[in-house]
Parts: sequence; C-alpha cells; structure tokens
Amino acid sequence: MLLVFIPHPALDKTVVFPHFEVGRTFRTTDMRQQAGGKGYNFARALRCLGGQCVVTGPLAGHIGHMVRDLAEAEGIVSDPVWVAGQTRVCLDIVDAGNGVITEVYENGPRIDANDWARIAAHVALRCSTTRAGALAVCGGFLPGAPPHALRDIVAGAHAAGIPAWLDTYGPQLAGALELTPELVKINQHEAADLVEHAVDTPADALRAARALQQRGAQAVLITLGKLGAVGLDAQGQRVGWAAPDTGGLFPVGSGDSLFAGLAWGLQQGWSLRDALRLGIAAGAANTLQPGAAIFERAQVEALLPNVQPLSA
Repeated sequence: MLLVFIPHPALDKTVVFPHFEVGRTFRTTDMRQQAGGKGYNFARALRCLGGQCVVTGPLAGHIGHMVRDLAEAEGIVSDPVWVAGQTRVCLDIVDAGNGVITEVYENGPRIDANDWARIAAHVALRCSTTRAGALAVCGGFLPGAPPHALRDIVAGAHAAGIPAWLDTYGPQLAGALELTPELVKINQHEAADLVEHAVDTPADALRAARALQQRGAQAVLITLGKLGAVGLDAQGQRVGWAAPDTGGLFPVGSGDSLFAGLAWGLQQGWSLRDALRLGIAAGAANTLQPGAAIFERAQVEALLPNVQPLSA
C-alpha cells in the first residue's frame, strides 16, 4: 500500500480530432474525462499494474467533488482535504492527424497559511495511520503554498518512519532536498531549473543527478522524454534505460505511469535498476491510447523486452 499526496489535483479532459486548427469550431464525440493531476494518474497506473494506494490532497468546489467521484468510480480511494474555491480543469487537445497535443491548464484555487497547515497535518496523520510502505508526492503545489510546503510533507513522512518518493518540482523541491528524500524522479527541464545547466543528454542528466545527490537526495532519476531515463541509485551507481518506440500518439501521463511502475517495482523489493525498467515500459504503454495512465498490464509485459539499456 502506498500513500499518494497530490498537491495540485485537476479534472482532466482529453478530446481527439482528426485535424485540429486554431480559430475553427470543433465538436467531438471522442472525449474522456478523469480525475487528474499527476497523483491521480499515478494511482490509476499503479492500479493497472496491480498495486493499491490511498490518495490525499486539496480539492475544492463542485469540480473537486467530480474529481473525487470519478476517482472512486475507478476504485481509487480518495481522502481529500477540502479548501475554498474550485479545483482546476486541464484540457488536452489531440490532433490525431499529426500527433500534436495542445494543452490548456488552469491554476487551482489559492490557499493561505491556515489551509496549508490543515493539509500538512492531514498528510502527516495519514502517514502515521495508513500503514503505507512509502509516501509518493506527485506534482506541483497550489498557488499560495509556502516555500517550505514540501519540507513539511517529507518531514511528516520521515516522522512516521516511511520513505518519501518525490515527483515534483520548483522552489518547494529545492528546499526539501536537505531532508534526504529517498527518491527524486523529475524530468530534464525540471532538473535543468534546479542545477542551472542544460539537461539534454544522458551525460547531462547524470551530472545533474550527482549535483542533486550532493544537495541531499538519495536516489535520483531524470527522464529524457522519448530517450528514456537515467540516474543514480542511493549508492551512486548509474542506472538507465531507453524508451521503446511505440509510435503512440498519447504521451500525456507517461511520466506518471513511469513513476508508478518504478514505485510498484520498489514495493516488490526490486533494485532501482529493475524497477526503472518496468517504469519505462509502463510509460511507453501509456502512449498507446488516449487518456492518462490507461493501459493494460499485458501491454507493459509485451513492451518490457524492448526496453534496452540507455547509453551514456
């Protein structure tokens, strides 16, 4: 069992058109809506792989209730903290003719210090009472969240004796590294912001991973889009796998699916290297159909032999 904290949830909508053009009117019957934000995608992918979790985080308004109800209809246990305002809506417009995706993402409600205190206390309580094997933090934070927000969450996990696995970014992540989170999984752009140099190649990513370990992170993995992912385990040993070319048109949620596969493998006691390989296969399987983190375990198993080591 994992506990999943979603700092900035959403109602995700995906629409698909054969040929999308700016300035025209489109009507579609091909629309999917889901409980969204990185953590709900993670939870959905984890369920596809056979894992279980409890999701918590701030929800607001009638859209927040839709998100909770959609999640629970999928079998995802949701334990939200209610705040004022309205949970955001995120829209992905997929042009099936050329594979181009246009993303339109709202911001969620602005929270204040009292809201954050309630959220952090709720997550800390859940860490100590859920009997979770780890806390996974997925995504960025709501407007108004303090700079120390992620530090509060990691501290709560460590106080409960469980590891913190992070897939987040921004100033909150920079401020939490000194608490030695057990795993940091970020993409190349988020890594570049932290280390202040370009992260375009596997060699760049390894250099960035070393820099983040020097700042306190234990294991560090950096995703490189279609190239795959590379990083360092807690002992400083290199790990890296290339992503198989599936020809899939739907990459939204692939990073979350990768993180779920990684987490599932670590829960089974696998090495970081083997867990990452499963994660790469899950991320690739996600691209094969619209909607984030909707795939079959059989698709992941079929892709696994095609996940090969990533050269430096």
